[in-house]
Amino acid sequence: MNRSGLWRWLIVSLVVVVALLAAAWAMRPDDELRVSFLDVGQGDAILISRGSQQVLVDGGPSPEALVQELGRRLPFWDRTIELVVSTHQDADHLAGLVEVLSRYKVTRVLTAGLEAESDVAAAWRQALGRSGASVMTVRAGMTVTSGALTLAVLSPPAGEAVAGGQADENCLVLRLACGEVSFLLMGDAGAAVERALIRERAPLAATVLKVGHHGSETGTLPEFLDVVRPRAAVISAGADNRFGHPAPEVTARLEARLDPVFIYRTDRQGSITFITDGQRLRVETG
Repeated sequence: MNRSGLWRWLIVSLVVVVALLAAAWAMRPDDELRVSFLDVGQGDAILISRGSQQVLVDGGPSPEALVQELGRRLPFWDRTIELVVSTHQDADHLAGLVEVLSRYKVTRVLTAGLEAESDVAAAWRQALGRSGASVMTVRAGMTVTSGALTLAVLSPPAGEAVAGGQADENCLVLRLACGEVSFLLMGDAGAAVERALIRERAPLAATVLKVGHHGSETGTLPEFLDVVRPRAAVISAGADNRFGHPAPEVTARLEARLDPVFIYRTDRQGSITFITDGQRLRVETG
């Protein structure tokens, strides 16, 4: 290699090193809580991170979309997800998690303990068995801690399944708090769960509500919103989905309580990230 070629090689190498250092600095962990409602189409996937801890709640219907979203948000050197939560085994929440188990080291997995009979559920069980992750079945009244993150389980109740064993009404409902800011993650829970949680005086008050079942007409009752009193709401749905999510009556109920600017939708705004230090709350979209 001649001298000019050597200099070009050194300059290119230096640029690459500087770019990697800049990326590492930009993605360095801090103490703020980040809750990202990922744009994965017609389904749910929520990435929660604080410091070096990552929790992934559901994986959406598309492994490709989920992996792409995670790649944008996780440091390139970090291939560990400390906690994965499968709220239930419908494909629009589970399919992406199968790929996560093969691409990342998953330390723990939380489930509601109800098994579905489907190709996606079978693939999930096989991948889970190969992963080496510890599996924990949780019910209402339990709390799960991962580093500085604590998730309170509000549903399903302990004991037998409710609502005839339907997956939606037996999905995990979670509440995450950080100082004065809190998130209520309703999964696909509908009206029966909402009424039960109100009767049981569950701690439903939340700063941010992840609307149940993609804004389906089967939930988000007026009396439920009266108890939750959210300052912002998120609807995870795919553009032009065949189910008509979110239902017009649900968006009308939300708009009666919230300024429309604080109603976020993944089908319109892409991924939505809430960032908080426990007092202040800011939002990034797109």
